[in-house]
Amino acid sequence: MSTSKEREENLLKADFIIKKAAGGNESAEEYLQMLSTCSRIVDDIFDEFETITKQDLLTIVEIFFVRLPANKFYCEHKDLLFSQHVTMWNAWEISNVLESGDSVDKIYAHVLRDYINEVLPLVALLTQGYFKMKEINVAVRSLFKKQLGE
Repeated sequence: MSTSKEREENLLKADFIIKKAAGGNESAEEYLQMLSTCSRIVDDIFDEFETITKQDLLTIVEIFFVRLPANKFYCEHKDLLFSQHVTMWNAWEISNVLESGDSVDKIYAHVLRDYINEVLPLVALLTQGYFKMKEINVAVRSLFKKQLGE
């Protein structure tokens, strides 16, 4: 579980890389911001964070049922993005299980929990092309690198 300071730093990093990955495409940026918001809230629910509010729950319901399905970027790339959503969910879910395992399981958990970041280079590819995807891929590794156990 992250501290308030770590959370603030991570949100700034996320905002920065989301803007770069979207490359000025407003609906792509909105799509990534929605994913970021939902992943934070869902992770807080899983961690039983005491600061989860009714408004947080309503926000993710609104995103999942209204805003995401209506997002222009998501609609244009739905087949590709939905497959990423399934993979992100599976990776995050199993990372929470593996966290309680042996030392090898913990390594897998450490990597899999951040699988959501893999959508960033994909969005960069769709909005700006192959070379921007490669650039964002490197930036993601640098921005969100953590020591084992963090």
